[in-house]
Amino acid sequence: MKHLPCDSCGHANPLKSEYLTFCNACGKKLSQTFEAWRRSNPEASFITYSEQVGVTVKTSRSNTFPIWLKQQFQPAHRSRTILFFVFFIGLLAAAGTIFGKKAIYSFMYPKVPAGILYRSWQTVTIGRQALEITTPVKLWVHDQPLDGDEAKVIEYAKSYSNEDGGGIRIAVNMFSYMSHVANNLEEAMAQAHSTMQLKETATEIDCKSVPVLISGMQGMLEEGNYLYRGGVRFAFCNLVMIRGNSRWQIHINYRDDDQIARQVAQRVLKSVRIK
Repeated sequence: MKHLPCDSCGHANPLKSEYLTFCNACGKKLSQTFEAWRRSNPEASFITYSEQVGVTVKTSRSNTFPIWLKQQFQPAHRSRTILFFVFFIGLLAAAGTIFGKKAIYSFMYPKVPAGILYRSWQTVTIGRQALEITTPVKLWVHDQPLDGDEAKVIEYAKSYSNEDGGGIRIAVNMFSYMSHVANNLEEAMAQAHSTMQLKETATEIDCKSVPVLISGMQGMLEEGNYLYRGGVRFAFCNLVMIRGNSRWQIHINYRDDDQIARQVAQRVLKSVRIK
């Protein structure tokens, strides 16, 4: 098909009719209309006019979108284009408010790769109150300063955890309380739960606790899930054990929809031994 270029904006208007007078893009009058050309060629037909005046436009697929976009910002289409972009930006903002946080946290906290179940795990004995544990990740010392109240009743504290990433976090905390401090299982579990709620910014917690026996001594295992910063739901395991003035805590958390991580957590908990 032949086209008639606009002298004002350069838009190539398809020559579909002899009545083409104004540019489809900018709306200005075309200089080489059939009516104007016919004055100099009274016997010629529209077909002859198209062949002599019209031009052939060749556009590659890669250039189609830029040309279309340029056309949309011509005066004839500008108001419609602006209205479309205002609506589109509003839609993106609404979607970002609803889904953005969840998408970001899902990206920041990926699932555990399936291969972790088949790699070589390491068994280590750590801490002054020796605890043996088998994990697929290396546990590093991550001691945290005790707050004022804790410093008054704890004479020794040690913390180990893996580095961030990998889809699962495993933390081991060990404490030795002063001889005059009551160190019972119920209080230890309540404190572990409160600490998780505070540090993890956990809300909507759903969990249950069951008594367990680890290396011949009583313990408590709390399992459940919670909403992390209103964006993604995490599953968690809190294993707490006490003996005399000593207290051990194993805390594991991972995305609640990660079945591989769930298997990893169960395997880690089953490996715990107190020397």
